[in-house]
Amino acid sequence: MTGHDIYNRCMALLGYTAAENEAILGKTFLGRMPEIINQIAADLKLSGVESLDTEIDATAAKTDALCYGCTMLLALSENDGAKNQLFANIYNAKRSAALGHTATIEDVLPSTVSGGI
Repeated sequence: MTGHDIYNRCMALLGYTAAENEAILGKTFLGRMPEIINQIAADLKLSGVESLDTEIDATAAKTDALCYGCTMLLALSENDGAKNQLFANIYNAKRSAALGHTATIEDVLPSTVSGGI
């Protein structure tokens, strides 16, 4: 999936028509998309993009979370609080699912029962 694919999916999720997208929103949103993608990609532990033509190498779960996270930030930038809240809730759920298999390292003291120090 490329940055353009994510952009198109965000526009569909926000409910913007092709005419609205081209006439009003396209110029503003397209300019912001690489930065928005990079913000969410960093949160999902993915490499960022240099342009919207860059292919994003991610699992299906992370790609899905990336789309909803970008949509969340676009809604926020448009001062649409209701849509922002909706997509924030969806993004947080999808982010948890996408990162659920990430290993966690905990600092623990060795147990004397297990033959520790």
